[in-house]
Amino acid sequence: MNDSNSLKTLAARLSTRAALAIAAMIVACSLLTAFLCERSAQVQATEAGQIAAAQAVADVRSQFEHPMGVVAAMRDALVAARRQGASDRAFHNGLLSATLRGNPELLATWTAWEPNAFDGRDAAFGGAQGHDTTGRFVPYWHREGTDIALEPLTDYDKSGAGDYYLLAHNSGRPVLLEPYEYKVGGRTVLMTSIALPVIEGGRGLGVVGIDLALDDLQKWMGAVKVPYGGRITVLSAGRLQAYTANAGQIGKPAPAAVPDMSEVDDPVLGKVLRVERPVRFAGFDQVWSVRVDLPVSGIMATARTIEIVLLVSALVMIAGLAWLVRRAAVTVVGKPLDALAEEMATLAQGHLEPLPRAPANALEIVRMHDAVDVFRANARAKMHVEQAQAAAIGALAGALERLAAGDLQARLEGQFDGAFANLQADFNAAMVKLEGAFSAVAQGAATVTNGSGEIRSASEDLSQRTERQASGLEEMAVAIGEIAARVEQTTQSARQTSDVVSAFRAEIDAGGAVIRRAIDAMGGIERGSDEIAQIITVIDGIAFQTNLLALNAGVEAARAGDAGKGFAVVASEVRALAQRSSDAARDIKQRITASADQVRTGVSLVGEMDQALERLVSRIGEISELADAIASAAVEQLNSVNEVNQTVRQMDSFTQQNAAMVEESTAASRHLAEQAGYLARLIGGFRTGQREGGRDSAVARALAA
Repeated sequence: MNDSNSLKTLAARLSTRAALAIAAMIVACSLLTAFLCERSAQVQATEAGQIAAAQAVADVRSQFEHPMGVVAAMRDALVAARRQGASDRAFHNGLLSATLRGNPELLATWTAWEPNAFDGRDAAFGGAQGHDTTGRFVPYWHREGTDIALEPLTDYDKSGAGDYYLLAHNSGRPVLLEPYEYKVGGRTVLMTSIALPVIEGGRGLGVVGIDLALDDLQKWMGAVKVPYGGRITVLSAGRLQAYTANAGQIGKPAPAAVPDMSEVDDPVLGKVLRVERPVRFAGFDQVWSVRVDLPVSGIMATARTIEIVLLVSALVMIAGLAWLVRRAAVTVVGKPLDALAEEMATLAQGHLEPLPRAPANALEIVRMHDAVDVFRANARAKMHVEQAQAAAIGALAGALERLAAGDLQARLEGQFDGAFANLQADFNAAMVKLEGAFSAVAQGAATVTNGSGEIRSASEDLSQRTERQASGLEEMAVAIGEIAARVEQTTQSARQTSDVVSAFRAEIDAGGAVIRRAIDAMGGIERGSDEIAQIITVIDGIAFQTNLLALNAGVEAARAGDAGKGFAVVASEVRALAQRSSDAARDIKQRITASADQVRTGVSLVGEMDQALERLVSRIGEISELADAIASAAVEQLNSVNEVNQTVRQMDSFTQQNAAMVEESTAASRHLAEQAGYLARLIGGFRTGQREGGRDSAVARALAA
């Protein structure tokens, strides 16, 4: 037998199992949601890295394309002026200085020509302002404070130091130089240069260029916002750092290139998602690059926050539902069963008075109350029978004791009910006639003894059946308690599971609606991109027409001779501007096309997420089927309750058998009365007296036997 101190209450076991089932479902749903959040964060981070890199590429290209257009226009103006016969060095210095004044983003404008290649008069300008001792045309206009100043270029004929001139001159191709240091106005400046060669008749005559201070690039790129607190680095073709957040690293080599997108360890940001994209400039062989580093900690911050919120919510839900289940179990099962157990213990102690009860809230509890009432009524009836039987047997024992002592005047005194009253009358009548019928009295005494034995056997059998009935009823109470607990547990679990699954499915349906709205919004973005592309096509056409008009204006200025030289320069500038507008329009169109491709990619990814949500809905349907299975189990539990009811009916049959035994006792009493009547008839012809003293002694011996 189990130690009652080591067992838990039925309410505790019910609430514990229900809480564990609820906790398992909530934890599973939370883990699945956390996984989807992390996956979504990684996809968003990848898209954000690509967009940030593309934006940075566009910013770098835009920052360099305008200076490139300026230097191209400046070269075209110089070449056009020389072709028109304007070889005055002061005039060309005026173009260089005007270009520098009109473009504040430039550090310097310059040009360098081969010996006597500009106007054949180098000897006349040796040592003049803006010239070195060779007299070559090498003016260098640069910023000095708030004004501009002129000095001659230096080291232009030396390899390495003069690469700003030699590379473009020797290759005949436009050159975007690696970051390098150059003295400007007496101070060393870290810069890069854009140099365009001047070629006439297949021979390189000189180079026209501009200088850009990398400090200005720091200002431009420092304004670019990088998501997740990331970092942008601009790398030259030789992988020197032209821009980085750490100013001390500018001009220094960068780490080796990485694949298109990968996770690497950064000494400052830790683990980062690194995206590297090339920056190509039209007409230039040098390919720079932009590197974007996004810290993984920042990328996953939102997902981690969601996971923490889910964890806290799950713990709160589990605690709340466990408390509710516990309270419901105690109210519905624990308290009624405790009250019923206390009432049955009181009944077992012999207290047969009804006790006050709380209203029953379950059919099983009502049936158990009815069964206890039946037990109480049977116990009362049994107690009355036993009391009457004890009184009758006690009186009979006293009379028999007197009879055994030879007292034939013994009588059953007192008032008896039912069969015992008949027994009293018969016994007293028999004793009256017993005095005259010694031999018949002996036989009648034997018959009375047999009748008494039957009564005693019936009483013992009735007592044994009553004990078996009490044992069976005790087992029935335990079985009914366990089955009621199972039915209640299954019903509560099925109801709560259905509610949780319905709520979660509603949330998933809402998420699907949001994704479909996101797809529609991306479609609108794609249509807007197409409309912008059409507008850019119109702008490209306008630039082409402007180019034709500028060409015609240049032709007319050439026909006008010296009077149209200035106009020719302006026409050349307009033409160059139209050409750059056309190039910019094509570049914007390419970017819009790339943006449309990214939007389509986004639509595809969102569609995959929608499919994932549909699969999740399918899993929720399976959970609903499990809830139905739980309900089926509840039906089976109800069948078990019906079997217990059958046991109750069997116990009722035992009670009826007990009643039959009482009737048998009554029949035996009647038979005993008949025998007493027979004895009365036998001794009707006898009388007692002194003559019959010997016979009285024989009768006494028979009774003693």
